[in-house]
Amino acid sequence: MRTRTAIIALTLGAMAFSSLTACTSGTAEKSGGGGETGGATIGTTPTSLAGTEPSAFSTPPAATASSAVDIRSVDLANTTWLYSFRGFQLPYQVKLVNGEATRNPGEFSSSFKLGQVVYGDVDGDGDEDAVAQLNGVTPEGGRGLWYIWIADVSGAVQLKYPIAETSCYALVLPPEITDGAINLTEYLHIPGVDNKIPCSEPGTDLKKRTITVITDSTGSTDGSGPEMWPVQTAPVVAWGGMCPGPANPDATPGLVDLWASPSKTAQVAATTEQDGEIFEQLGSPSDSPLVEREGWSLVGFRIFGVKSDLGGKDMACAWAPQ
Repeated sequence: MRTRTAIIALTLGAMAFSSLTACTSGTAEKSGGGGETGGATIGTTPTSLAGTEPSAFSTPPAATASSAVDIRSVDLANTTWLYSFRGFQLPYQVKLVNGEATRNPGEFSSSFKLGQVVYGDVDGDGDEDAVAQLNGVTPEGGRGLWYIWIADVSGAVQLKYPIAETSCYALVLPPEITDGAINLTEYLHIPGVDNKIPCSEPGTDLKKRTITVITDSTGSTDGSGPEMWPVQTAPVVAWGGMCPGPANPDATPGLVDLWASPSKTAQVAATTEQDGEIFEQLGSPSDSPLVEREGWSLVGFRIFGVKSDLGGKDMACAWAPQ
């Protein structure tokens, strides 16, 4: 196992978030180019995987003859972002100017800075997309949220669901994007185990996840058309956004049918035939309104006996019909 010093050496110079480790400020890396963002959905409708092995993920077919914007020409340092406090509150707009913004100036103001931007094909349609970090310092503390920006014919579209958080107790290495997927490596602090490790240093809980983006119209409840969802493909099929966390430390034995996004045509994450357990998540409107979905509940789950490089012991999240 790497020593703590080796882990820190690995991340120095790579993390745009270094000044947020004290939970007081962010680090900006200006993106190049110009252009304006637009709002439209893209991608292909995923094939239903109902009845298939939950751990077998099928990537939606790639789009053809795309005329999407060159994502590198979109100036993310001078555009309007969505930012969710804690990653689970309803998002509000943050307009960056030269990579920075201030909201509600005064004694209780919040400041924002653009962090690292990584480019690559996130959704498998052949066009480059971006994964970028927006560092926010609010009166409640500092968090750097990692968001996906999808290249679209009318500009760039930001997914409102963050996929990871860098904070005092969570460190995210720069994402790696390969062949329609985002590979994330995170070091989290384990409560009660890592209490003596300063929040400026990585915790001992190593997590590796692979995430893609799908577009699905069947989950829409307001007639607004297709929606884009972050979906985890490894080490297990699951929700690709952040998990709110267990509402209590106890799990409920047994699994129900679960999907990677709130739609029954999405990838199957778990079935009742499998052996596992479910964790109720912090999901009341006051706790996590961003992941409140009519007719669905976001739950944590663990499938027993799943093999992965991390042992398959980590809790993932997925959607259960109410």
